[in-house]
Amino acid sequence: WFGWYGFNAGSVYYITIKSNAVLAQNAVVNTTLSAAAGSISALLAKAWLSERETGEATFSLTDALWGCLSGLVSVTGGCSVISSWASIVIGFISGLIYLWGSNVLIKLRIDDAVDAIPIHL
Repeated sequence: WFGWYGFNAGSVYYITIKSNAVLAQNAVVNTTLSAAAGSISALLAKAWLSERETGEATFSLTDALWGCLSGLVSVTGGCSVISSWASIVIGFISGLIYLWGSNVLIKLRIDDAVDAIPIHL
């Protein structure tokens, strides 16, 4: 997560001429919000799905962390120019897309040990 701050804010700060500080601040805030939303959506959706399947909700730290990474990946392209509410929506949706992609790979019997494919969808 820490590396994304350097990448997103650092890239914005370096390549722009005017309003460098504001763009860098937007990048950092939106990076944080999207990662948090992706983490929360993946965690809660997985808990809901496990409750529906087994009758008992289980919270998976692994899915929360992969949801966080999917939120980071999905917001990187526009983190300095989007609104904060949009970064939350992007992160939330990316967490759900990660869970869907991971389940599809399992059903198709495709081995992806670190879930790199669904994280980058």
